[in-house]
This record gives sequence, structure tokens and C-alpha cells, in this order.
Amino acid sequence: MRKRNGRVLAPMSGVAQPLEAVGDEVFARGVLGAGVAIRPSSGRVVSPVDGVVSSVAATKHAYGFTAEDGTQVLVHIGLETVGLDGEGFRALVAQGQRVKAGDAVAEVDLALLEARGLDAVTPVIVLEGAAEACATGRVTAGRDVLLRVPGSAVAPAPEQPRRRGGFDFLQRLGKTLMTVIAVMPAAGLALSVGKLLQMPGIALLTGVGVMLEQIGWAVIGNLHLLFAAAIGGNWARERAGGAFAAVVSFVLINAITGAIFGVSSDMLATEGATVRSLLGQELAVGDYFTQVLGRPALNMGVFVGMVAGFLGAAAYNRFYNFRRLPQALAFFGGKRFVPLVVMAYSLIASVVLAVVWPLVQAGVNAFGVWIATSQEVSPVLAPFLYGTLERLLLPFGLHHMLTIPMNYTAFGGEYVIRTGAAAGTVVYGQDPLWLAWVTDLMALRQAGDAPGAAQLMAQVVPGQFKVGQMIGSLGLLPGVALGMYRRIPRERRAACRSMFLSAALAVLLTGVTEPVEFMFMFAAWPLYIVYALLQGCAFALAGVVDLRLHAFGGIELLSRIPMSLSAGLAGDLINFLLACGAFAAIGFGVAYFMVGRFRFATPGQPGSDVHSESQAGGEAQGNARAERIIALLGGRENIVVVDACMTRLRVTVKDASLVGDAQGWRGVGAVGLIVRGTGVQAVFGPEADGVRADVDDALRAGAAD
Repeated sequence: MRKRNGRVLAPMSGVAQPLEAVGDEVFARGVLGAGVAIRPSSGRVVSPVDGVVSSVAATKHAYGFTAEDGTQVLVHIGLETVGLDGEGFRALVAQGQRVKAGDAVAEVDLALLEARGLDAVTPVIVLEGAAEACATGRVTAGRDVLLRVPGSAVAPAPEQPRRRGGFDFLQRLGKTLMTVIAVMPAAGLALSVGKLLQMPGIALLTGVGVMLEQIGWAVIGNLHLLFAAAIGGNWARERAGGAFAAVVSFVLINAITGAIFGVSSDMLATEGATVRSLLGQELAVGDYFTQVLGRPALNMGVFVGMVAGFLGAAAYNRFYNFRRLPQALAFFGGKRFVPLVVMAYSLIASVVLAVVWPLVQAGVNAFGVWIATSQEVSPVLAPFLYGTLERLLLPFGLHHMLTIPMNYTAFGGEYVIRTGAAAGTVVYGQDPLWLAWVTDLMALRQAGDAPGAAQLMAQVVPGQFKVGQMIGSLGLLPGVALGMYRRIPRERRAACRSMFLSAALAVLLTGVTEPVEFMFMFAAWPLYIVYALLQGCAFALAGVVDLRLHAFGGIELLSRIPMSLSAGLAGDLINFLLACGAFAAIGFGVAYFMVGRFRFATPGQPGSDVHSESQAGGEAQGNARAERIIALLGGRENIVVVDACMTRLRVTVKDASLVGDAQGWRGVGAVGLIVRGTGVQAVFGPEADGVRADVDDALRAGAAD
């Protein structure tokens, strides 16, 4: 904890006057907090503090700021200006944007306010705290100190935003990606059910199972596009415009990277096809490229979606209101200018990626070669490094450069089949090798050749680079999920239970780990790093005890248990179950401690976009408060119009005598009540717009009934 003694600068130039002189009871009585008012002489509005823009009213007449020391400041431009619905106001910043004191944040047409008969006096309020006025008379925006906040305890969370800038960025990114993550459990569940339906071999069930499986893979296989739209929509001033710009950038980057290298669809289908990088490096087309939206592109996984999302949002935020074109080209101004900028940004990004990405991927490939040749000399270290790096590469979509070669190529080992009609055939990769090895063991044991089976077990050790992932999906990750869930406040758990349960079930049954990993990969990146190290330890365990198993998820493991037992791997199965139990306990303990200690914004936690503060108590509690507010307003029949500004619920009623008293309104969270004629203003502070939405929803639901 530290003390704050912050300064709040004048956000507008003009004449400072006591707040008590303002012709609005809410401000004059200090209901929202202490402050000073400015009668502006200029329409330029600047930030009064160094910090973050915490809120921007939809009507652009009020702005909230959170200073670096945690001070909350409200700048309300004019009185009753909410009725202009944004006319005469121009916002120059967006919510969440970092600003310095004196940075321009808005412009207001003071002449328009005067013409409409509105008072332009601007209250500057320190919310939920004391403040001392430091100026009277004329003040200059961004230069003169208007208020001073006396020393008081500041909560640790906003204490040092500069030092935690990267952390805050990833926290926000994690919350943004919750838009995509919310559909991941459903996709994983579709995969699980699809696999189960295909197991009996009944034609009708198999057809339905295949369809469900394709639904799941359709989501998981297009995460890069979904990430682009989610980031673009959440980072831009306008969701639809930002998402559209991000999708355009996604399409362009993928198309341009393929065109830069001259890769064609025929080359993707031709084994051994190669191209030259911009630095002269020879690239195997099958290793470095894939098909995206029907066109060849660099295989960058979800990373390309992140790049496109930020590019689209940046282009939109900077140029959505661009008006500097010649008159003849005026049609392309404003939002129509954004696609042109996106094209330019995407071209530059594509060239940079065309140079950088092959180098990154080559490094990953080199690591894979070392792993493949070090199995004998590094039975513990090699699996540990492999498992750790494979998980650390997942956020960038590069993990497949390790898993695919390990599972299906000579990197994962080669094996000569010893029994049956296929004797003498060579198979490559962890999965085919394990199946061939187990089949040989079964044949040798059935033939009574116990010495031959024992010798085969001693000579070949398959599963070394797979069983760790199985321990992760059947033990470690479910433990992490349970730890995150148990840290959710009790009143929110019911709302999050189905999400966590379906995600964990998908991981357990199919081995597809993303539904749980994306819950904390960005929102709690330190936890993800620890998880990656633990995953590496799970892989390394195969070099310590017998864990010669191989499967993709619980369903496949169950189907392979009879084979494993017939091959003499009962001890391995017991070791595996014990390892899963141990890592589940470790995962639970680590997640429970880290989420609680560092207050990560994982799903259900305060600060998470999933069941966040605006939804505290769940939908049922929000509806209950809305119904109480409707009753305080005299019932549905007495309500004419419901609206809100930055801090107040504004309602027009038919009969004001039916409106409840101030004590009743305090019971629903209002800190002040003003009734003038048929106009009712209930002061809720920054949550006023959320209260309006709840009341609107309740009114619509009542009308439907």
C-alpha cells in the first residue's frame, strides 16, 4: 500500500468555480464526490491525469479517468447535455486507452450548447474520495492544478500500472479472447460425443458422430480467423468496424504471404516441393505452408489471427474519421478510408512475416531434429524440453511443428514390424510405432514366446514423447481447471459450472486441450508458464518409470486398454493412473494458489469478461434488482421512457407521486434521487448504464409475458 497525494489538472480552459454553484443538485451536493466546476471558454478537453480512460459515455459528453495512483476522476461536460445524444461532441480517445495529463480527449461545440440553451459548466469530480480545490478564477487546460487528492490508502491493484504494463496488456488480451474461448468447450464436447457415437460401428450413429466431430474441428481449425475477429472487434472503437477490418487484414496477409513465395495449390499437394525464402533459405512447402480460405499461405496458426486483429483495430481507431482527402476523393473519407489503410498495413506486415517467420520455424525444426536424435542419450532431459516447449509454442500456433513430425515421421522413431503378414515393414512416428510394437508384443505372448516379448520390451521404449501429453489432458489440466473453478467467488460458481465442466470433459475424453488452456493462457500467463514446465515434467516422467502408453484422449485410451493388457503393460497402466492423480493434485494446488495470490482474471473472477463485475450475482440477481427498481418507479404502467447518462438512471414517469423515496432507492444501490415533475434521476455512479440495460430487459420480458 502507498499513499496518494495526486494532482488533478484542469481538463478545460475557462473559469473555475465552486461545485456548490452548479445548477444540478447531484453535483452541487457532492453526491458523486468532491470537485470543482469549470465554465469553459474553449471546447478542447484534455485528460486531467496520467492514467487510463476508464469510461466514455455513449453520448460522448462525459469521461471517466483512472489515475496511476488509483484516483477516479469524472469530467462531465455541461448540464443535461446527455439529451444531445452526441451532437456537438467528438471523442478523441477510446475506453481503455492510456493517456498523459494534457492529452486531448474530446472536442465540444460550445456555440451549439449555447444555441440549445444548455449550461456548458463542466463539473470535475473525484469519485469515492476527498479532494481539495486548488484553483479559482481562470485556469488553463492541462497546465493549472484544479484539485489535489489528499493521502489515502490505495489498493494494490492499480498501484504501479507502468511496471505491470505488459501484464495488463495480456490480461486484456485474455479477456478479449474469451469471446472465442466461450465456444471452445462446445467444440470439444462435439468432438467427444462424435467419437463416442462412432465407437459401436452402427451406420446411423457413425454418420451423426462424424457430423458432430466435424462441427468441433470446424471451430478448432479456424481459431486463427476467430481470434482476428475477436481482437479486432474488442480493440476498436466500434466492434463491427474493427472486426471487419481485422477479417480483411486476415484474408490479405494469408493471401500475400503465399503469393510472395509463389506457392500454388498444386505445390501444396506435391510431396517434396520446395521454394526459396526471401533470404535464400530452401523451404519445404509441406512444412512451411498451408491452405487458408482456399489459398496457400504461411502456416502461422493463431499468430496470424492475432496480428490481423491488432492491425485491423489499429487502422480503424486511427482512420475511422479521416477527412483530409481532396474533395474529388471525399467519398473515400471516414470509415471508407479504413480498408485502404488495412491493405497498406497488411502488405507491410506480410513482407515482415515473410522474412521473419521462416527463421522462427527453422529454429523450431532444428529443435525437433535434436529431440529425435537425443532419445537414447537424454531419456529425461529431451522429453522435458520437448513437452515444455511444445506447450509454450501453442499460443503462437507453432506446436504442430513438434507434434506432427514426432507422431508421424522418423523424428518420432522408426520400427520394423516383426510378426504377422506385415513383418519387415518399417513404420515411422510415435503413433504408428506404438501400434505396431503392441501388436508384436501381443503376437509373441500369444505364441508363448515370453523371452522374445521381454526382449522387445527392453529394446523399444515407445510413448516417450506422447504419454506426457496424456498425463496433462487426463490429470494436470483437469486439476488446473478445478483449481481455477474453486477460486471463483461462491455466488458466481453456478453461472460458470457448465463452462468449466464441459471444457474439462472435452479435454478428458478427446485429448484436445485448448478448451481449458485458453481459459488462462493469456489472462494468467505466469500460470501458463508454470503449467508448461509441469507438462514438461510429465513428459520427463517417462524416462524414470515405465509409461509405455499412447492415445489421444480418454476415449481412445479406453479402447486401447485391452490391447495394452494383452501386451503385458498392466504395470504401465497403473503407473499412468498414479501419475495422472499426482499431477491432478499438483495442477489443482498451483492454479488455486496462483489465481488467488495474483488475482488473475480467469473466467468467473472479478475483471474477467466472463461473469464479470457487471454481472455480479448472476442474471437472476440482476433481474431481481431491476424488478425492484421498476416497483420504485411505480410499476410498468407508470414508466414512459428509460434512459441513462454516465452516472444516472433517467426515467420519465406518468405520475411522480408513485415513485419510491430515497431510502428505498438506496436499497437498490442508488446514492441519490432527484424528482422534478415527471422526470426521475437515480444516481448509481458508473454502473448507471448497466442498470438501465437490466431495467430495459425486465420491461421487455414483462411485455412479452
